[in-house]
Amino acid sequence: MRERSRAGDRERDRAQLILVTGLAVAVTLVALVLLLNTVIYTQNLATRGAGVEDGEAIGFRQEVVEGVGDVLDAENREEYDSEIQVMENVTAGISRFDALLSRYYAERGTVADIEQSTVTPENVTNGSLIHQTNSSRDFSAAGNDEPVDWTLAEDAGAGNTDAAGVRNFTMTVSRENLTTADSPPAGFSVLLDGDSGNVWRMYVYDDVDEGITVAVKNGTEGSTTVVHSVSGPEATIDLTAGTINGSAHSELVWAKGISAPYDVDFRSGDEATGTYSLTVATPDGEATNVRTDNLAGPGDEESPRWAYAVYAAEFDVQFQTTDIEFHTALRVAPGEPE
Repeated sequence: MRERSRAGDRERDRAQLILVTGLAVAVTLVALVLLLNTVIYTQNLATRGAGVEDGEAIGFRQEVVEGVGDVLDAENREEYDSEIQVMENVTAGISRFDALLSRYYAERGTVADIEQSTVTPENVTNGSLIHQTNSSRDFSAAGNDEPVDWTLAEDAGAGNTDAAGVRNFTMTVSRENLTTADSPPAGFSVLLDGDSGNVWRMYVYDDVDEGITVAVKNGTEGSTTVVHSVSGPEATIDLTAGTINGSAHSELVWAKGISAPYDVDFRSGDEATGTYSLTVATPDGEATNVRTDNLAGPGDEESPRWAYAVYAAEFDVQFQTTDIEFHTALRVAPGEPE
């Protein structure tokens, strides 16, 4: 009887030991799971935090590109009397923009600014603005003779290995005075005569059934392709961005198939009416020549005319928080084709 009791005690002890061991294993597993989840959560937070910081730096960079681009074009439109005047006003405008933007970020505990020591005349590319602001005038040259086939700029892009030499080339064309045709080539055209002998050409004409029609012949192709038609009374074409009334068209690619330097010409300028604007790079020591003999001068009320301009500006920016430090050099040339 006493032996049976001892055997029962041993079985109960063994069962309790198994139970305690099982509980210990379970607690250990739970602790491991919690620890693993904590590590994963912490890593996710760290990754997400880095992404947010990187996004803020990228956002700052984009703000600078857009803001400085606006400064360049606004000052260019003032039509200053000299190259020095436009350069001084552009650099002063960049400094004012930087003061506003850096103060905004400073209030949020971030050092973000344009490094003013890099905003210098040496880091600015000279240019010329060519534009017509009289919407009732055709696209002939200025002057007494007003030739309809004429050159706006010679050797555009000379000396530039990574830039087109022409930026922000837009025109708004009225349907009223366009040549009527049912297929290209016809009517007014923009002609780029490349250094290699190839030509790029964009035609604008009135297709009676379709409306204002844009067609393009690229430098390496023998035929002309219809890009798009607009049924309204006018169309805005951004030649360097490849858009018509704000919509992108893959067939409209500035200077495709030709090599810089190239001449920028108008052909049959009397067969289109409206406004246009383009900025041409004229870096010191290069051959690019804006044909001022075909244009009125800065500040003149006559169209078309030219004015001193800044084509591009280069400078350094910095962006610093407790978690990220970002320094880079920027080049701003708004509306330059990629």
